[in-house]
Amino acid sequence: MSACAEKEMDTFQASFEITHVRHCPIYGLAECFILTDKAVKMPLGRSSCLILVRELTGLLLTLLPHESTQFSEFREQVFTCGGCTGLIKFKLNQKAVDPHAITPAEADPGKNESVMSGHIEAIAPAELLQVFHMHQKTGRLVLAFASGAARVTFREGGLLAARYEDLDNQEAIYAILAEKKGTFQFFPGLPDILMKTREIGDFMMILMEGLRRIDESE
Repeated sequence: MSACAEKEMDTFQASFEITHVRHCPIYGLAECFILTDKAVKMPLGRSSCLILVRELTGLLLTLLPHESTQFSEFREQVFTCGGCTGLIKFKLNQKAVDPHAITPAEADPGKNESVMSGHIEAIAPAELLQVFHMHQKTGRLVLAFASGAARVTFREGGLLAARYEDLDNQEAIYAILAEKKGTFQFFPGLPDILMKTREIGDFMMILMEGLRRIDESE
């Protein structure tokens, strides 16, 4: 492979938005995902579908030569994934939006717009999560523990996603609930594209399951 081709592969990125859904067990209408030369970034809080990944991998070779034109030849084309019990259709986005990107405020907490911060020692994680749920807050809760950082994304009090070390969503919440020391900051607001994302599950069911696991371990 030439140096020019290698450069193209290093910078390739295409963003897609789901425009039609029929009985798909994983993804929802208007959710987005990103295809790069190295990975597929699924919608926030969603697991990977091997059938969709296979379809996107095939598209990589098709789209790669057209990156310099921002895929103008494919802007109106509808792509389809329907190899299981459901079907989705998706199109290229005009602008790539990374649903998992860290916001500038989160990347530099010293220059943030957080509206609430404190220590886990003063308010247990279960109580903290309930505060944002009960008050129907929208934004990202960023936590720092001795073992690493965690993020929980809310929309009007519902759980859109969670991440703690190598754990995602429910499992990440369960691990967060078990922490007893650390700090937190809440950054209000989410990009419009994330406001369409489906919740990872019922808040109270996830919370109660996490507390049950803690009780059993103790």
